[in-house]
Amino acid sequence: MSTHPFHPDLLTQIAAEHGTPVYVYDEATVMQRIDELKAHLTGIPVRLLYAMKANHCPPLLDVMRRAGLGIDAVSPGELQLVLRLGFDPAHILYSANNMTDEEMRHAVEAGVTMNIGELSRLERLGATFGGLDVCVRINPQIGAGHHAHVVTGGDRSKFGIPVEQMDRVLDIAARYDLRIVGLHQHIGSGILDTETLWSAAAVILETARSVEHLRFINVGGGLGVPYRPDEAPLDLEAFESTIVASIRDFVASHPSEGLEVRFEPGRYFTAESGVLLSRVSTIKTTGSRTFAGLDTGMGHLLRPALYDAWHTICNLTRPHGTPRTYDVVGNVCESADFFARDRDIPELHEGDIVAILDAGAYGMSLSSTYNMRPLPAEVWIHPDGTPERIRRRLSASEFATAYLSDYGRLTAAV
Repeated sequence: MSTHPFHPDLLTQIAAEHGTPVYVYDEATVMQRIDELKAHLTGIPVRLLYAMKANHCPPLLDVMRRAGLGIDAVSPGELQLVLRLGFDPAHILYSANNMTDEEMRHAVEAGVTMNIGELSRLERLGATFGGLDVCVRINPQIGAGHHAHVVTGGDRSKFGIPVEQMDRVLDIAARYDLRIVGLHQHIGSGILDTETLWSAAAVILETARSVEHLRFINVGGGLGVPYRPDEAPLDLEAFESTIVASIRDFVASHPSEGLEVRFEPGRYFTAESGVLLSRVSTIKTTGSRTFAGLDTGMGHLLRPALYDAWHTICNLTRPHGTPRTYDVVGNVCESADFFARDRDIPELHEGDIVAILDAGAYGMSLSSTYNMRPLPAEVWIHPDGTPERIRRRLSASEFATAYLSDYGRLTAAV
C-alpha cells in the first residue's frame, strides 16, 4: 500500500492547473516495478507481457514497448491499439474470451497468436484455419484473487479448458493440424501469496510435459500489490526461490528447444503508479455519519463499488489535520457510489483536494460516462518530474455535443 502520494506538491499543482477529477500517472514508478520483477526472473528464458486491460493509456503502453515487453490483449480494440503503437505481432497474445468468428478472423489477419480457452472455439479455428499455431488456455482448477469477481480459475470460472480435458485438446489439434505452440493459465488477480501462485504454475508445468514442440509456457499474471494497511507486498525473494527456481529446472528438462516462459502482469506494474485527484464538493453530517462528497464517482473509479476495494485517500490540502471519520462518496446517483466507509482522514473541508491512491490499474480502463459525466483528464509525470496532460476532460457542453453527433439527424439540433 502506498502510505503517501508521490510528488504531493506537484499533485496539488496539477489539480490547480488542470482541474479535477484528473488521473495522474508516474512513469518512474512503472519502470521501478518492471525492473524489480525482471531482477527476480534471472536464469530462465523469460518474456514479460503486459496485461493491458489494467490500463491502456498510450504513453504507458509506449513505456512497456520500450522496456521490451509484449502484450496480452483481450479485445479487437486492444489489439488494434497496440499494433498501431508499433508492438511486434509476434509478441502479442490475443486472449479474447468467448470470441466471435469475426474476432477470430481479425486476429488471424493481424498475425498474432490466439489463446483459446474453449474446445468449440479451438475446433472452429481448426475447421476455418487449419495448420495454424495456437496457444491453449487451460483451467488448472485452482482459483484465487482479492475478490470473487476476479477469480479466473476453478470449477466456477468461465475461463479456460479444464485441465482434465487436455486429451480432447490434443485430438482436435491433431485432426486439424493445429500446432500447439503455447500453454497458458491465469487463476485470478491481486494475489499476494507465493504458494497460491505456485500451486497453479505447478499444474501447467506438469501439463506441458505431455505437449511436444512448445515454444512458450505462459504462467499468467495475478501478481498483487498491497492496497490495505495490513497487507504486505508480494515477497519477490520467495517468488524467485519457489516459482522461478522450479521453472528453471523444468525448462532444463523439457524436450522442447528454446522454450520461453511468459508472465503477464498488469496491476503489478501500474497500480501504484496512479492516483485520482478529486475536490471535496460537500461535507454533510446526518446523525452519526459524516459524508465527504467528491466531484468524481464510481463511473471514474469503479473498484470500491464493484469489489469493495480499499484505496487509501489522502488530504493533500490539509495533510496534518486532526483525523475525522468519513464516508467518502461520489457524485453518481447510485447508493453503491462509495470510495470508503468509516475512514479516518485528516479533517476535510469543502474545496480540499484529495488523492485516491493506487489507482493506476483498473481505474480509467474500467471507467464509464454513467450519468453523462465526462471522463477525467489524464496527466503523465515524466521521469524528470515534468507533468504533461495527455488527455483533456471534456466540458458538459462538449460531451453533450459529441454524444449527439453519434445520432445522425439530431446533430442539427446542436
